[in-house]
Amino acid sequence: MSWHKPLLGTLLLTWTALAFSQPPAPASPLPPLVIEDRGELLLENDSFSYAPWSADANPGKVHIVQYFGATRSDSKLFEAFTDRLQETFEQGQYHITTIINLDAALWGTTGLVVSELQDNKRKFPNATMVLDGEGSGVKQWQLGKNGAGLAILDAKGTVHYFTGEGMTEEEINSSVALVKEQIDACLKFC
Repeated sequence: MSWHKPLLGTLLLTWTALAFSQPPAPASPLPPLVIEDRGELLLENDSFSYAPWSADANPGKVHIVQYFGATRSDSKLFEAFTDRLQETFEQGQYHITTIINLDAALWGTTGLVVSELQDNKRKFPNATMVLDGEGSGVKQWQLGKNGAGLAILDAKGTVHYFTGEGMTEEEINSSVALVKEQIDACLKFC
Protein backbone atom coordinates (compact mmCIF):
# COMPACT_ATOMS: atom_id res chain seq x y z
CA MET A 1 0.00 0.00 0.00
CA SER A 2 2.73 2.49 -0.93
CA TRP A 3 0.23 4.78 -2.67
CA HIS A 4 -0.84 6.03 0.79
CA LYS A 5 2.48 7.80 1.35
CA PRO A 6 2.26 10.19 -1.63
CA LEU A 7 -1.39 10.92 -0.85
CA LEU A 8 -0.61 11.55 2.80
CA GLY A 9 2.29 13.85 1.84
CA THR A 10 0.07 15.85 -0.53
CA LEU A 11 -2.65 16.20 2.09
CA LEU A 12 -0.13 17.28 4.71
CA LEU A 13 1.35 19.96 2.40
CA THR A 14 -2.12 21.24 1.49
CA TRP A 15 -3.21 21.37 5.13
CA THR A 16 0.03 23.14 6.13
CA ALA A 17 -0.41 25.77 3.38
CA LEU A 18 -4.03 26.37 4.39
CA ALA A 19 -3.18 26.54 8.07
CA PHE A 20 -0.62 29.28 7.49
CA SER A 21 -2.51 31.25 4.86
CA GLN A 22 -4.51 34.21 6.09
CA PRO A 23 -5.58 37.63 4.90
CA PRO A 24 -3.84 40.74 6.22
CA ALA A 25 -5.57 41.88 9.42
CA PRO A 26 -5.35 45.12 11.44
CA ALA A 27 -3.06 45.07 14.49
CA SER A 28 -0.96 42.25 12.96
CA PRO A 29 2.09 42.08 10.71
CA LEU A 30 1.54 41.11 7.09
CA PRO A 31 1.05 37.35 6.89
CA PRO A 32 4.02 35.43 5.50
CA LEU A 33 4.47 35.55 1.74
CA VAL A 34 7.61 34.80 -0.24
CA ILE A 35 7.63 35.35 -3.99
CA GLU A 36 10.49 33.62 -5.73
CA ASP A 37 8.99 33.11 -9.21
CA ARG A 38 10.07 36.40 -10.79
CA GLY A 39 9.99 38.41 -7.52
CA GLU A 40 11.15 41.98 -6.94
CA LEU A 41 12.11 43.93 -10.04
CA LEU A 42 15.51 45.55 -9.55
CA LEU A 43 16.98 48.32 -11.69
CA GLU A 44 20.70 48.96 -11.81
CA ASN A 45 22.48 50.90 -14.56
CA ASP A 46 19.38 50.66 -16.76
CA SER A 47 19.45 46.84 -16.49
CA PHE A 48 16.66 44.85 -14.89
CA SER A 49 16.91 41.73 -12.77
CA TYR A 50 14.74 39.91 -10.24
CA ALA A 51 15.27 38.85 -6.65
CA PRO A 52 13.06 36.91 -4.23
CA TRP A 53 10.70 39.16 -2.26
CA SER A 54 9.28 38.54 1.22
CA ALA A 55 6.39 40.18 3.06
CA ASP A 56 8.62 40.68 6.08
CA ALA A 57 10.74 43.22 4.13
CA ASN A 58 10.18 46.40 6.14
CA PRO A 59 11.23 49.75 4.64
CA GLY A 60 11.15 51.41 8.10
CA LYS A 61 8.50 53.96 7.13
CA VAL A 62 4.77 54.04 6.46
CA HIS A 63 4.27 51.25 3.95
CA ILE A 64 1.45 50.76 1.47
CA VAL A 65 1.31 47.28 -0.05
CA GLN A 66 -1.00 46.76 -3.02
CA TYR A 67 -1.64 43.44 -4.75
CA PHE A 68 -3.66 43.03 -7.92
CA GLY A 69 -3.94 41.05 -11.14
CA ALA A 70 -1.94 41.85 -14.26
CA THR A 71 -4.82 43.36 -16.23
CA ARG A 72 -5.55 46.97 -17.14
CA SER A 73 -8.78 47.04 -15.09
CA ASP A 74 -7.12 45.47 -12.03
CA SER A 75 -4.29 48.02 -12.17
CA LYS A 76 -6.86 50.82 -11.77
CA LEU A 77 -8.39 49.35 -8.59
CA PHE A 78 -6.34 51.39 -6.10
CA GLU A 79 -5.11 54.11 -8.49
CA ALA A 80 -7.30 56.89 -7.05
CA PHE A 81 -5.78 56.26 -3.60
CA THR A 82 -2.16 56.06 -4.76
CA ASP A 83 -2.65 59.17 -6.92
CA ARG A 84 -3.98 61.01 -3.85
CA LEU A 85 -0.92 59.92 -1.87
CA GLN A 86 1.35 61.42 -4.55
CA GLU A 87 -0.63 64.67 -4.49
CA THR A 88 -0.67 64.89 -0.68
CA PHE A 89 2.76 63.77 0.51
CA GLU A 90 6.35 64.33 -0.52
CA GLN A 91 8.18 61.44 -2.09
CA GLY A 92 10.08 59.53 0.57
CA GLN A 93 7.54 60.06 3.39
CA TYR A 94 5.99 56.67 2.68
CA HIS A 95 6.88 53.58 0.67
CA ILE A 96 4.73 51.72 -1.85
CA THR A 97 5.14 48.07 -2.73
CA THR A 98 3.16 46.95 -5.76
CA ILE A 99 2.76 43.22 -6.29
CA ILE A 100 1.33 42.15 -9.63
CA ASN A 101 -0.22 38.72 -10.05
CA LEU A 102 1.23 37.72 -13.41
CA ASP A 103 -0.82 34.52 -13.31
CA ALA A 104 -3.94 36.70 -13.91
CA ALA A 105 -2.57 38.23 -17.12
CA LEU A 106 -4.56 37.67 -20.27
CA TRP A 107 -3.00 35.18 -22.66
CA GLY A 108 -0.23 36.81 -24.67
CA THR A 109 0.06 39.96 -22.54
CA THR A 110 2.85 38.96 -20.15
CA GLY A 111 5.47 40.84 -22.17
CA LEU A 112 3.37 44.01 -22.12
CA VAL A 113 2.87 43.73 -18.35
CA VAL A 114 6.61 43.31 -17.75
CA SER A 115 7.42 46.23 -20.07
CA GLU A 116 4.94 48.51 -18.31
CA LEU A 117 6.31 47.51 -14.90
CA GLN A 118 9.84 48.31 -16.10
CA ASP A 119 8.67 51.74 -17.29
CA ASN A 120 7.08 52.36 -13.88
CA LYS A 121 10.28 51.26 -12.12
CA ARG A 122 12.19 53.87 -14.13
CA LYS A 123 9.65 56.56 -13.10
CA PHE A 124 9.59 55.47 -9.44
CA PRO A 125 12.99 53.87 -8.76
CA ASN A 126 12.52 53.86 -4.97
CA ALA A 127 9.21 51.98 -5.08
CA THR A 128 9.22 48.22 -4.67
CA MET A 129 7.69 46.41 -7.62
CA VAL A 130 7.13 42.67 -7.52
CA LEU A 131 5.93 40.16 -10.11
CA ASP A 132 4.13 37.18 -8.62
CA GLY A 133 4.49 34.68 -11.45
CA GLU A 134 2.30 32.00 -9.88
CA GLY A 135 -0.32 34.08 -8.08
CA SER A 136 0.85 32.75 -4.73
CA GLY A 137 -0.25 35.94 -2.94
CA VAL A 138 -3.90 35.33 -3.85
CA LYS A 139 -3.80 31.95 -2.12
CA GLN A 140 -1.50 32.83 0.76
CA TRP A 141 -3.33 36.04 1.68
CA GLN A 142 -6.78 34.59 0.87
CA LEU A 143 -7.63 37.43 -1.51
CA GLY A 144 -10.63 35.58 -2.91
CA LYS A 145 -12.27 35.92 -6.28
CA ASN A 146 -11.21 39.55 -6.68
CA GLY A 147 -7.56 38.58 -6.10
CA ALA A 148 -6.63 42.05 -4.88
CA GLY A 149 -5.76 43.79 -1.66
CA LEU A 150 -4.30 46.98 -0.24
CA ALA A 151 -2.75 47.27 3.21
CA ILE A 152 -1.47 50.31 5.09
CA LEU A 153 1.28 49.47 7.57
CA ASP A 154 3.07 51.60 10.11
CA ALA A 155 6.87 51.93 10.17
CA LYS A 156 7.16 48.83 12.36
CA GLY A 157 5.21 46.70 9.87
CA THR A 158 1.87 46.50 11.67
CA VAL A 159 -1.24 46.53 9.47
CA HIS A 160 -3.62 49.42 10.26
CA TYR A 161 -5.97 49.06 7.31
CA PHE A 162 -6.79 46.41 4.73
CA THR A 163 -9.27 46.22 1.87
CA GLY A 164 -9.78 43.77 -0.95
CA GLU A 165 -12.09 46.08 -2.89
CA GLY A 166 -11.89 49.40 -4.68
CA MET A 167 -12.04 52.34 -2.29
CA THR A 168 -14.86 54.88 -2.02
CA GLU A 169 -14.04 58.58 -1.75
CA GLU A 170 -14.73 58.39 1.99
CA GLU A 171 -12.36 55.41 2.38
CA ILE A 172 -9.69 57.23 0.37
CA ASN A 173 -10.03 60.31 2.61
CA SER A 174 -9.84 58.29 5.83
CA SER A 175 -6.92 56.24 4.50
CA VAL A 176 -4.97 59.37 3.53
CA ALA A 177 -5.62 60.70 7.05
CA LEU A 178 -4.35 57.38 8.45
CA VAL A 179 -1.17 57.63 6.36
CA LYS A 180 -0.62 61.21 7.63
CA GLU A 181 -1.17 60.06 11.21
CA GLN A 182 1.39 57.28 10.77
CA ILE A 183 3.90 59.59 9.06
CA ASP A 184 3.55 62.06 11.96
CA ALA A 185 4.00 59.24 14.49
CA CYS A 186 7.11 58.06 12.67
CA LEU A 187 8.58 61.55 12.68
CA LYS A 188 8.21 61.59 16.48
CA PHE A 189 9.22 58.04 17.34
CA CYS A 190 11.19 56.46 14.47
